[in-house]
Amino acid sequence: MAKRQYDDDELHWYALDVVRQKEYVAGYLLNKMGAMTFIPTSTRFRKKNRYSKGKMEVAHATISGTIFVGFPTAPVWYRVMSMHLVNGVLSVDGRPRRIDTASRGWLEYRGRQLDGQLTLERHLVLHKGQEVERSAALISVQGRGVLRTHTNLKLKAAKDRPLVIRAAGERARILGTMLEDGKADIADAA
Repeated sequence: MAKRQYDDDELHWYALDVVRQKEYVAGYLLNKMGAMTFIPTSTRFRKKNRYSKGKMEVAHATISGTIFVGFPTAPVWYRVMSMHLVNGVLSVDGRPRRIDTASRGWLEYRGRQLDGQLTLERHLVLHKGQEVERSAALISVQGRGVLRTHTNLKLKAAKDRPLVIRAAGERARILGTMLEDGKADIADAA
């Protein structure tokens, strides 16, 4: 099969393995680096605390420990892997593979999922008679507005090649449909 030729203006999309329950923080830091992120998000209801009957809507990452990142140019793996929240690049076959964003599997998956982004809101709180500025981390979920969040792995990479982690279970099934459909090309990291 012929490899797909990518346009120069297309983003380089990869699936990254990050520390569990820190998906939104890793996405926030990657956004500050200039990358575009897609974090599949679902919402659930949870009690405010164990003594109350009231419930609130809480945002959670759908695939635990996985975010999709689109880099404007070929990624500098040393910068990405030096982040303490990033464990490696997820792959089905042991090689870092770029996600084909024109494939039917990717378009169907992305179309069914809500996208979540971390937002920081600053509040003035009265503390010991003085107003102190505190920040609250909230998740802005596409189509749902701002929801609350739920309450160190460091792996080394070579200068020009990422650490590749083989996906297993549910992540392998989801990534398999996106990476195999359309036969995305192998990333030339060297």
